[in-house]
Amino acid sequence: MAYREGYDERAERMQQKHDTGLISKRFPEISTIVVDMEHHRSGISPILILRTLNFSSGSYAYFHVECLNRDCKDCTEGFDLDQVVAAMTRIHSSSREGRLDCEGNSLTSGHVNISYKITIQYHEN
Repeated sequence: MAYREGYDERAERMQQKHDTGLISKRFPEISTIVVDMEHHRSGISPILILRTLNFSSGSYAYFHVECLNRDCKDCTEGFDLDQVVAAMTRIHSSSREGRLDCEGNSLTSGHVNISYKITIQYHEN
């Protein structure tokens, strides 16, 4: 039963990813996007994970990052960077830094957040 639920969740995520379309279609002016992240979890057993995501014009425009705290309840959304990328594209910004906090309720003593730096390279005209 748990295997089937996990499979269904993965299939749903893949469908969401495909539904977003390619970066070349949604943001035709973008050449590449680099997202540098630090996942932080405070508490009794603090965790710091560094992660870099690279997107090209042929990548899906899916900028959702799951919460890494498996004990977190009500955290179905994770961290959605789609709004950040869309806002940057509207004003033709090449770099932005920020922080997002997990909205879920953790059973453990630590809460998760990410610090991010997004760098966008646009096509030259």
